[in-house]
Amino acid sequence: MRTLDRRKFLTVSAGVGLAVFAAACSSGTDADSAGDTRTVTHKKGTTEVPNAPQRIVTVGYSDQDTLLSFGRQPVGVTDWYGDYPDATWPWAQDALDGTHPEVFNRGQFTGEANFAYEAIAKLDPDLILALYIDVDDDAYQRLSAIAPTVTTSPDYPDFGMPWQDAVRIVGTTLGEDEKANQLVADVDALVAEQRAAHPEFEGKTVAVAELGDAGSFYVRSPNDPRSRLMTSLGFVVPEQIAQLAGDLDAFTISTEQLDILDVDVLVWNVGSSPDAAAKITADPVYQSLPVARAGRAVFVEDPTVSGALTWGTVLSLPYAVDALVPQLAEAAAKPA
Repeated sequence: MRTLDRRKFLTVSAGVGLAVFAAACSSGTDADSAGDTRTVTHKKGTTEVPNAPQRIVTVGYSDQDTLLSFGRQPVGVTDWYGDYPDATWPWAQDALDGTHPEVFNRGQFTGEANFAYEAIAKLDPDLILALYIDVDDDAYQRLSAIAPTVTTSPDYPDFGMPWQDAVRIVGTTLGEDEKANQLVADVDALVAEQRAAHPEFEGKTVAVAELGDAGSFYVRSPNDPRSRLMTSLGFVVPEQIAQLAGDLDAFTISTEQLDILDVDVLVWNVGSSPDAAAKITADPVYQSLPVARAGRAVFVEDPTVSGALTWGTVLSLPYAVDALVPQLAEAAAKPA
């Protein structure tokens, strides 16, 4: 077993009430408003942001979704994967409302942060959101020299912030905390409804995995958005996986270590690799696992559903839940 190089593990996929209020109060960010600006606290410190930003650039790989959920359209976005117009997937296209942001690094994603500083500066932004991306001190200084920049929450490792906190950070930055809480409550309620409708999920172990290079597999940590969706539905990620992942959102295992994936329900996120399912199911070691023999594996082969699971945003999750819950229910109902 080895920890997974960020370039590889990012490329692979290439109730409510008082609980909402309590979570909002502990999201790891806060803002003080005075005059024409407000102070937002985030992982890199504090930033004075305009009270009414008009030209917002998102540089995190999925940050455009979170901004779009507030009815605000970015003037610039960073391309992740998927080759969709405006680097925006189907579940978020309507929220663009006919606008067409500048797309940075089209088709150039490697898993390494590659900020298009000159292109960003040409857009003359008054706010930069850098949430779902790793931002080192040098990058933060260079982005901040262009416009006020807000990064991820200080409470989580890079790429480990829950989507709820991403929504709240953006809400705080925009001065729309109430709307942020409502967005979170709406999606949380949708997930909670499905969890209540499927008591068979409760307490069952789950793992989310992907096919890696020859003879290797990627296993998603409890911090990863894909795993977070599963646990929000009632599943649990085994402690062994959490320990092996540490602060990373994934780690690699070899074929000989596939027994790590012998859980109650195994989710293979393979939508970005057309032949991945065939390769996995042909592996003799995988075939020997009880989870495989019992048919308790879910193969997420539809590229858009796989993308919605991978993005794990306020806009993609309803799409993912709608598509995946029936498959998860079928797998969870099968005896061990």
